[in-house]
Amino acid sequence: MRTEIVRTIEEAGQTLALRKRGEAWDVVLGSVVLLSSAALETELSFGRMVTDVAPGAKRVLVGGLGFGATVRGVLDVSGPDTEVLVVEKLKAICELTRGELSHLAGDVLADPRVCLVHDDVVDVIAREHGLGAILLDVDNGPEWASFRTNARLYAPGALAAAHAALVPGGAYAVWSGYKADAFLGKLRAAKLTPRIVELREKGVVQARAYVGVK
Repeated sequence: MRTEIVRTIEEAGQTLALRKRGEAWDVVLGSVVLLSSAALETELSFGRMVTDVAPGAKRVLVGGLGFGATVRGVLDVSGPDTEVLVVEKLKAICELTRGELSHLAGDVLADPRVCLVHDDVVDVIAREHGLGAILLDVDNGPEWASFRTNARLYAPGALAAAHAALVPGGAYAVWSGYKADAFLGKLRAAKLTPRIVELREKGVVQARAYVGVK
């Protein structure tokens, strides 16, 4: 399989590489793959599960734009009056998903229901209220952070802020590519009723959603 670095992008003192492997696209930071289009099915399922974990949610916050798969999942199951607030702190990801890689998730940023915010999701949640759901896909899971500053997202203070931002019956969920069952205790401590939703890629469980309902 041919692999090539299409271009590099400088942001926040770090160098991101846009890499193409056959038909797949990756965004790489050093030796760490931050994003890959090779397996987006679990992220689509993560977005679509919003109707199960938070029925009737009219305001949905998605933390982490990525290539847009989670947002696409939410849009696929939501009505025309749903507002999807997407928070992404890397300007480069916003530009790629709006531009040359928009086809990977059906040009989600062109949907009028979507509002893109270039900011840190911790800060956005802290000032939000009335959310029906918070879906976070900013890391490989709640115990591993792509960026050190993301670790605070799973701390008690941030979970308390998420609880405050949700409406009664609203759901907070974290996508995880590994088992992180200890996180259920943190959700309970934040007064969120926890559950695990399995996410499949080609019929096989490849990820999980750690969900807490207010």
